[in-house]
Amino acid sequence: MTTDASLDRPVLEAVPGDEAVCLLEISNTGQIVESYALEVLGETAPWTVVDPPTLAVYPGTAAQVALRFRPPRAATVPAAELPYAVRVTPAEHPEEVAVAEGVLRVLPFVETTAEIVPRTSQGRRGGRHEVAVTNLGNVALPVAIAAEDPDDRLEFAFRPEQLTLGAGEAAFVVVHARPRRVLWRGHPVTLPFRVMVMPQDAPPAVLDAGTVQQPLLPRNLGRLVAALVVLMLLAGGVWYALLRPAVTSLAKEATRTELAPIARKADAADTTARRAEQQAAEAKEAAGGAPAPSPTASAPGSGLPGAPAGATAFSRRLAAAGGSGTTRTDTYTVPARRTLVITDIVLQNPQGDEGRLDLVVDGATVLTVALNNFRDLDYHLVSPIEVPTGRTVTMRITCGRPGPALVGASGGAQCRDFALLSGYQRTVARAARD
Repeated sequence: MTTDASLDRPVLEAVPGDEAVCLLEISNTGQIVESYALEVLGETAPWTVVDPPTLAVYPGTAAQVALRFRPPRAATVPAAELPYAVRVTPAEHPEEVAVAEGVLRVLPFVETTAEIVPRTSQGRRGGRHEVAVTNLGNVALPVAIAAEDPDDRLEFAFRPEQLTLGAGEAAFVVVHARPRRVLWRGHPVTLPFRVMVMPQDAPPAVLDAGTVQQPLLPRNLGRLVAALVVLMLLAGGVWYALLRPAVTSLAKEATRTELAPIARKADAADTTARRAEQQAAEAKEAAGGAPAPSPTASAPGSGLPGAPAGATAFSRRLAAAGGSGTTRTDTYTVPARRTLVITDIVLQNPQGDEGRLDLVVDGATVLTVALNNFRDLDYHLVSPIEVPTGRTVTMRITCGRPGPALVGASGGAQCRDFALLSGYQRTVARAARD
């Protein structure tokens, strides 16, 4: 062996974004001048520089080169001990390769970004905001969320209140800002507040926001009520002064004209009924008994608004989950002798997935929405959808990119989306036999 290689610092620490240097000493124990090619092996190779990359060493002497480690300040470089090696290849004796091994200890760093959307909300009972938090560091980071307003006029709710982000991960936190008092009337009031995003072992990020509280009653309500009262009084005066006498006279005349034949028919029916009663009494005396009263029947109502008698309430949740680039479906088939009437559809995208959702009824697509346009979407159908016996209702999702997985969800990164169908089912009469 004519070549030896050794590191002056086999274990070296490096801060992401900075440079760490150690020396590699190469000894030539041969009899001729040797030129060496140097190559770094391992995970550190993409961001390690050998200075100089080649070296010539006289016999019986040694020389040094510098290994400059420059780990980027990014979440892709984990905080860990990364083993590496330097391969030293002699030009004259390439079969006598020397290898020096070491460990680079990449230190952790913490860096986060946060943004609130929208900056200003409005509503009669408060506003809804979303805080996007991104972990740019190279270690998992617990993050807490809090909020405050200078005048203590708001109540806050968070979903979730705490979260843990892996290196390079991002998540959304829903913030509800609700006024403590109701604003009945007057001008809208702007209520400013601040949201604090507090990562562990790092300074918090402060986000300024606000909500505009709208009054429950409009400012011109008094004028509208007064105008309505005046119109009602004018309409009453016109009715009693002009229209009521004429309408009363016309109504009496029309009533007499329309009721004359009805009165004649009623007299005839009364005469027939008296004759029937007399005949029944005579028949009773002859038979010595009394006829049984005729039964009456009543049909119970269905109990569902707008549904026919005998209908039953229906509610079914369709769910589908799949990875990026896949298409998944969930199907419901209408049972035999039943007809499904869909009156309400609620679509749910709790993770914020990106992709496409289709609702297919009996092979025909009735609804297509982009997943990244909603989290919860509610449809109340003015014209209900009827699905006959044996036909199917299918929810189909095409996953573009899954959102952050819900707490407790298993199976890796997947799109998870749902459709809640509501309405009623009614029984279809069995076809009559010949």
